[in-house]
Amino acid sequence: MRSECFSCKKTFSGSGLIVSLNGEERTYCADCLWRLQKEYSQKKSCENCSYFDEESCEKRGKPLVPMKAGFSTYFVQAEKCKEYTTEQKAGSKKKNELSEEQKEAAALVKKLSEKGQNIAFYCCHCGAPLKIGAKTSEIPNSCPRCQGDLEIISFAKFIKQHQS
Repeated sequence: MRSECFSCKKTFSGSGLIVSLNGEERTYCADCLWRLQKEYSQKKSCENCSYFDEESCEKRGKPLVPMKAGFSTYFVQAEKCKEYTTEQKAGSKKKNELSEEQKEAAALVKKLSEKGQNIAFYCCHCGAPLKIGAKTSEIPNSCPRCQGDLEIISFAKFIKQHQS
């Protein structure tokens, strides 16, 4: 199977590397993808902005359109954004600080992942099965199925009860 690079128009064997830019998927050769990733990694990123919140802009109230190049994702709407700022928001320091219970839960999950163990639990809102431990070492804040808030669960207490 032969593919053509969107940028340099060279043909090459294989399926090529897919880039999603402005909603369009394009195929690039490895050289052009490397140049594109280098270019986008030097641009202003929405992720560095104080208004960035889980792939959306708090200031505009809209989700951001990601630019995907290979395995990398860039939010470069900041290049054209007038509200872009890297100044800390007043409440953001409190948001980034973890409570003692959250720190303890993170340490316990790290221990589980080092041992290669998982603990299964169910969403208290929809009953969806969820796991934490070896495969997913990050403690979820919300259910991926129903988007229900999981912060009401005391993960430190839950893990201690189920550890052997």
